[in-house]
Amino acid sequence: AGWVPSEWFDRYAIRFEDARLPKGKTKRIELIEQIGADGLCLLGALNAPDAPASLRLLDQVQALRQMWIQQYLIDDGQVRRRDLKDRPPGAERLVTPYDTDARGSVKRGVFWDGYKVHLTETCEPDSPNLITHVATTDSTVQDVRLVAPIHAHLAERGLLPGRHLVDAGYATAREVVTARRDYQVDLVGPILASTSWQTKDGEGFSQADFTIDWDNRRVTCPNGKTTSNWREDRSQDGAAVVRARFPMGICRPCKDREQCTRAGEKASMGRRITLRPQAEQEAIQQARAQEDTREWKDQYAHRAGVEGTISQGVRAFGLRRCRYYGLAKARLQHQLTATAMNFHRLDAWWTDVPRARTRTSHLAALRPAE
Repeated sequence: AGWVPSEWFDRYAIRFEDARLPKGKTKRIELIEQIGADGLCLLGALNAPDAPASLRLLDQVQALRQMWIQQYLIDDGQVRRRDLKDRPPGAERLVTPYDTDARGSVKRGVFWDGYKVHLTETCEPDSPNLITHVATTDSTVQDVRLVAPIHAHLAERGLLPGRHLVDAGYATAREVVTARRDYQVDLVGPILASTSWQTKDGEGFSQADFTIDWDNRRVTCPNGKTTSNWREDRSQDGAAVVRARFPMGICRPCKDREQCTRAGEKASMGRRITLRPQAEQEAIQQARAQEDTREWKDQYAHRAGVEGTISQGVRAFGLRRCRYYGLAKARLQHQLTATAMNFHRLDAWWTDVPRARTRTSHLAALRPAE
């Protein structure tokens, strides 16, 4: 009370949601930078020699310091707001001072601040569909990182499935191999397509057109040319890979060179191939071959049930609204929500309430059967 500048009472006494913010862009920027200057002034006072040391250790002060650093910088002695590209990555950036565990994320054009919930459920025709595992993370954690922990937790309780249907975010060659090796689980999900220009353009020689001799560490191109330039390496994310290269002496005179590589004439190497370890590479080829079969599509269609579970959780149980702050409490809420959904489903099963059918539009109902 003895330190705070008197003008702060006029500026901050009214909560911002109850105040009228400036309409003009220039005025808004001035207010943003004024808030940044005031924040810097407050942080400086908290670090002054005569300030109680205990204040610097308060969680609120730590949050203020982190939010100030990620939002502002000092440019020629002036406080300026950071450009969006100059702010920390989403996994480190606070989105609200009230919940320092929450993070901002985006998926298919939908932005949200908070957390992400991962549900696993049974899908047997002769028993109720029950949720067997719930995992809660901040919103920036990639889906694929949850596969191994989910399987480990299910194994501890004897609830591992023989076949685990997942969407593309969880299915990678590494996870397919690991699930099969460590837990004897058949992980089924669409493997992401290759990002090479040959695959994107739908022409030229893709990686699948090359023959891999794993025993002799050789790669043979579609025209029968072979290279033994084979090197074990690591990808950008630290995964083990194999890199094979064809010499320019083989690629330059090839009549199909433009269908194989876009390396310039002055390049020292021809076509380059990056492979996963043998088990993962073979898993990719096998999975992509199976994805085109009717049997695989009929089997994978059962995964749509979990989308209905998520919809039920959101619409009937408030799954997407966190009632409390913090990851620990959000996790507890998700666990309780899943428990309530299981009770609801058991009651429907025991009282012979039929399962709801997937809704079909009137127009879709007119489509002739294939």
